[in-house]
Amino acid sequence: MRNLLKFISRYNYTITFFLLLFFSLFFVSNESFILRSFYFNSSNYLSGNFYKLQNGIISYFSLEKKNKTLIIENLKLINRIKKLESEFRSGEIDTSTFGLLNAQVINNSLNKSKNYITIDKGFKDGVRENLGVISSNGVIGKVKYVSDNFSTIISLLNTSFYLSTLVDETKTLSSINWDGKNPQKVKLLYVPKHVPLEIGYSVITSSFDSIFPKGIEIGKISNINKEINSNFYDVDILLSEDFYSIYNVYLVKSFPFEEKIVLENID
Repeated sequence: MRNLLKFISRYNYTITFFLLLFFSLFFVSNESFILRSFYFNSSNYLSGNFYKLQNGIISYFSLEKKNKTLIIENLKLINRIKKLESEFRSGEIDTSTFGLLNAQVINNSLNKSKNYITIDKGFKDGVRENLGVISSNGVIGKVKYVSDNFSTIISLLNTSFYLSTLVDETKTLSSINWDGKNPQKVKLLYVPKHVPLEIGYSVITSSFDSIFPKGIEIGKISNINKEINSNFYDVDILLSEDFYSIYNVYLVKSFPFEEKIVLENID
């Protein structure tokens, strides 16, 4: 103990410097999503592999639970495939316009206003910026930054993320955005009060932004507040995905996306 006190007394300025440096970097990276993402990309090898190792250890001790989850997910996917095949045969959907790439979540934040997700796939695997990300239950977010082996996703639980949507029963164009409060709910925006809405109506992707194909589930209307001083409803959507337990995700590769971006940027 005496030697420890002597060591601290001798190097107290150096120790203090490194402690202050550590806390400064910690607070800066947590306050700014852009800085945090830049830091992730500049040190992707260390942080990405650390998350991957951490996730591997956790996964090992929860294999039984994950196997049960995968069985349920596979059943949902089989049912969805059958539905898509039926729609494809009837000419209602063109499966040549998009493809899916599987990935695993190795880091996921939920307690911030601008949450992000890290996955174990990157540029080498065909991941590109702005690809949509889904699960077997619904929409997860979109890719923001990509390194060789890992990618950062803007979560649907991010106050900066807006997504074009449709109310399935009324075919009303709308948008969703998280208000930073309940991780199980988002806000449905820009639905005028003359549109008939009911609790339980489904909200799906619209395909207007070309990130997601039309019809992917987002959630269901859980609350409608008409008593506000606005021309639009105040609507809560209960998300179909539980962000506390996401593990497997799928990146949606929309083939006409780059062509559409180029065309819309022509002066």
